[in-house]
Amino acid sequence: MFFTGLKAQEAIYSGSDDKLTYKVTVEKYADEVNDRFNEYYALEITNTSDEQLTFTPVFNFRINQGAIKNTASRDQDQSITLAPGQTLKGDYKELRKLVLFKQFLVGKSGKKASETMQTLESISINY
Repeated sequence: MFFTGLKAQEAIYSGSDDKLTYKVTVEKYADEVNDRFNEYYALEITNTSDEQLTFTPVFNFRINQGAIKNTASRDQDQSITLAPGQTLKGDYKELRKLVLFKQFLVGKSGKKASETMQTLESISINY
């Protein structure tokens, strides 16, 4: 299979507290073999404290302009541990804990896989 990830750099959301700084960018993912192209929100987070931190990032989002939902109820463990000064960035293939699907893009077939769209509303950090 052939997979590529295309990167965008402008932060659309950012924040900080006394332990962490974070920003969110919109990235693109392409699976040309299966004609699946999409955008996703990637969270980049840095431990600015002098101690190791374990926390759970929670994406608060709206589906198709409907009710607000969040990622706190995902089945898998969403906790992240960062050493002092360490930075992690979400990746659609490698680090899904820091990623939220945004929308499908038009593929080579001229169609989208689905019209589903998720709009990021905010990020919460649970220590």
